[in-house]
Amino acid sequence: MATVKVSTTKNGTRAMNYAEKRATVKDGLNCEINNAKNEMATVRSFYNKTDNIQAHLVIQSFSHEESQQLGAEKINHLGIELAQKIAPNHQIAVYTHTDKEHFHNHIVMNSVSFSDGSKYHQHHFFDHVKTLNDELAKEHGLSIVTESALERKTMAEIKLEKKGQIPWKQEIRNAVDSTMGDFSVNSYERFKACLNEKGVDVTIRGENVTYELLDSKNKVRGVKLGEDYQKEPILTELSRRSNLGLQQTMSAEANQMRSNELRTAANQERQYQTRKKEFQKEIQQERYIDRGFSL
Repeated sequence: MATVKVSTTKNGTRAMNYAEKRATVKDGLNCEINNAKNEMATVRSFYNKTDNIQAHLVIQSFSHEESQQLGAEKINHLGIELAQKIAPNHQIAVYTHTDKEHFHNHIVMNSVSFSDGSKYHQHHFFDHVKTLNDELAKEHGLSIVTESALERKTMAEIKLEKKGQIPWKQEIRNAVDSTMGDFSVNSYERFKACLNEKGVDVTIRGENVTYELLDSKNKVRGVKLGEDYQKEPILTELSRRSNLGLQQTMSAEANQMRSNELRTAANQERQYQTRKKEFQKEIQQERYIDRGFSL
């Protein structure tokens, strides 16, 4: 069985140094693995996106039985295949560790696309990666782990859920999920207003976002809820939606302008044809008069 864990880092080079130090096998997607750190840093610098999240991290682990069956080279190749599914237009380094019974890949993905400079964001990143990893497992005849999506839950939360109770942190997660599931929410102001309607207040201070359940006054930072509830993923997705809406508006306006131009041209053509007929009629009348005919 192949399982995954996900996280992010603000220091991509440090993450790669750690992963490379213990790697038995290493390879890269869209980069030369021995120069991957420099190549990724160059792309971030070129697009002036060196701050905040520099890399997305995925740990892809295999059972002891499958580790022995597949071997390090094959497991590294499976890491490359998963990387290709996740982000084909990003530079990704895959480092395979074999120092434990469970062989595993450290997959380090540059947050900035080399093709257009966009920053990677996939809401519910863990769910997305797990789905792709399950697809990969099916393709290679590996077993699939049927477990719930990874969120940063405490033991107390897990115990409450086993009793059929909803922990207050989960209430906040549900409110955020529901709000972000509405694609008309495309600004922080709209995001905040919708959460308020659901009984949750949200505040951004510096690099942190804090949620408060209004009924109980319980507060928690996004980092404690999981990656999808942190400041940058939320704002990045809202910005993407806003830009998409602007493009659609501009496209609609352009279509309207073109339609107006066509209508104007058609009116001008009709006016021209009317004047032309009137002019031809006047010419005909003058000819009748010149010939001595009365009209």
